[in-house]
Amino acid sequence: MAQPQTRLTARERRSQLLEVAGRLFAESGFHGLSMGRLAEAAGVSKPVVYQHFSSKRMLYLTLVEDATTELDVRVKQALMGTSDNRARIEGAISAYFDFVEDPRFRLLFATAERNDPEVREIVDSTLAGVAAAVGRLIAADAGLSQPSANFLASSVSGLAVQGARWWLQHDELDKDEAARLLSRLVWRGLGAFGPAPD
Repeated sequence: MAQPQTRLTARERRSQLLEVAGRLFAESGFHGLSMGRLAEAAGVSKPVVYQHFSSKRMLYLTLVEDATTELDVRVKQALMGTSDNRARIEGAISAYFDFVEDPRFRLLFATAERNDPEVREIVDSTLAGVAAAVGRLIAADAGLSQPSANFLASSVSGLAVQGARWWLQHDELDKDEAARLLSRLVWRGLGAFGPAPD
């Protein structure tokens, strides 16, 4: 005899819909996914999807916000988890490379919707926040002005995103090796500025 299905709480259902939608949007793009297909893949009716998300756009923007929040947390944890600058660089870059395996990475950096003004604003705001955190560390450790440190931090963040995107599209390098190479480049580059004077 089949076991009766356990009914999910509203929070659990919302999480399930976001997980399924993240995977399907990454596979099909925004225009390639219908709410009906999402409902079918999640094993629910279309009205259940609309109880949680009033539109496909709202669902997509929620996914983008959740993904950027997670990326922000991962990178900042790597930065704040140690006082060793080399470990900070390695951890932050590894956070980008680990996140690239999450289907939501494609929503942020590898789809046409990245050019949507609202999506771009969410992503750019998160990247600016990460760069500001990195910039404060660079300014303190290298004795640079905050604008100079912010420029370098934004550039490092761009390197991490672009490196992770390249790795996603190529299989010539192991992920950990790619992250190590980029970390080494950044470490040596920032090392040219030296420690802050006493």
